[in-house]
Amino acid sequence: MALDDRDRQLLDAIQSEFPVESRPFEAFGARFAISGEEVLERVQRFQREGTIREISPVFDLKRLGYSSTLCAADVAPDNVEDVAEAINAYSEVTHNYLREHAFNIWFTLIACSIEDIDRILEAIRAIPGVRRVISLPSRRTFKIDVHFQTSGNKRADTALRVASNSAAPAEPLHDCDMRLISVLGEPLPLIKSPFAAIAERTGIEEAYILDRIRAWKASGAIRRFGARVAHHKLGFAANGMSVWHVAESEAEAAGQTMAKQPEVSHCYIRDTLPGWDYNLYAMIHGTTMDEVRAVAGRMAELTGLHDYTVLFSVREFKKSVPRYFNEKQADPL
Repeated sequence: MALDDRDRQLLDAIQSEFPVESRPFEAFGARFAISGEEVLERVQRFQREGTIREISPVFDLKRLGYSSTLCAADVAPDNVEDVAEAINAYSEVTHNYLREHAFNIWFTLIACSIEDIDRILEAIRAIPGVRRVISLPSRRTFKIDVHFQTSGNKRADTALRVASNSAAPAEPLHDCDMRLISVLGEPLPLIKSPFAAIAERTGIEEAYILDRIRAWKASGAIRRFGARVAHHKLGFAANGMSVWHVAESEAEAAGQTMAKQPEVSHCYIRDTLPGWDYNLYAMIHGTTMDEVRAVAGRMAELTGLHDYTVLFSVREFKKSVPRYFNEKQADPL
């Protein structure tokens, strides 16, 4: 789609800076010296044309008491379609990709407990054509910052954010909080007063909703509140998961270096397993596969690590957001 300068400015801001206010589009309008109606019309067009998938908060799942893991499956080529469809049927699967490797199907699982994850993996291992499935939970998160720059005004902090190594405690939640989080997991209504619509749906006062979202952002329970964009629409046609074999004594420093690269959106240390000894992961985005390879090469020079490979996404089977507390119900305040 064709984007003018105002579109690009708005897309850059709306990915991570959505105003938590009763009339958020008016707040954006004041920032860019245009009307709230024009902002809303542009955002509605972004969604209609597929540039943005939705606007919603990104929660720190561990702060909500959830568990997650990255999984890789070795699937016989003739069974890939059927296996991918069976995996996608689980609501706990949020992402599922075909990648260029013997482990050809990669998917993420987010569930209420480790026991739920184990149960789902046991069922997936029994699907015809599945030869092996490995689970690779993260042990250290360096970066989760999915932001695709569309204008020339680079964010000053893009290459500087490295997550703390300290684990935050689980968030204390009331029943109404769980109801609110469940509804917030759905796309925000693109109307003048979206939080009022959420209040009407949940029976929770709008003022309470705004206060809770602000508090969760301040505590880190919400990592980011903004738009999820379709990066291919913005020219970022290539993404590769770089996986690195690094000594434990060097992993922390290497991970911090990789996380500071603006092209890296996710960076983790994960477990290793027999036959899979990569423990450091960095997701790289670029306009071409060669650009992604060049970024990986730069990181190799910066860290002195050269035992790595880049697994490119060949096909997207599923990409969704986690739906938390869907089973929870609560009385209105």
